[in-house]
Amino acid sequence: MKMDKGVKRAGIILGGAVAVSIIIIAIFSLSVARERFPADHLIVEGTYLLKTGETNNSVNVTCIPYLTNIWKKESGEIKVVVYVIETANNIADYRSVVEVGKIGAETTKEIEIPLKVSKDTYRIEMLIFENDKLVLKGRVSLSVYPIYRYINNEKIWMPGA
Repeated sequence: MKMDKGVKRAGIILGGAVAVSIIIIAIFSLSVARERFPADHLIVEGTYLLKTGETNNSVNVTCIPYLTNIWKKESGEIKVVVYVIETANNIADYRSVVEVGKIGAETTKEIEIPLKVSKDTYRIEMLIFENDKLVLKGRVSLSVYPIYRYINNEKIWMPGA
């Protein structure tokens, strides 16, 4: 079977056109995927610690970060993981996970993360994930010292004093 030169040439041109089209589509798909979630579209505007209760041994704190999606599209699924790490031994004493969900376009969301710490100095490490990918990491320091009063030469802890 002898192939006509014109048919062979048309086949090569068609094959080349298909290959170029596939490459263009792949490049376009990658650029659209990258545009979907730009690397810097989530920002922590501020983080606050609110004391919600205390006992002789511990303090209940709500860690409240304000997370802003500055992009013009809704974010992916957001999850925040917080570790309370005792600074003396660098070991996490407590872990909390909060499923936030999606954050609307150009919106700030207040996230409440309940924590429990004992009387010591801590750092609170916060990891923020979008669609199971770590996108932000931050830390807050916290010192919790008991207040003592002496009554009849006896050292007594005075919560809330």
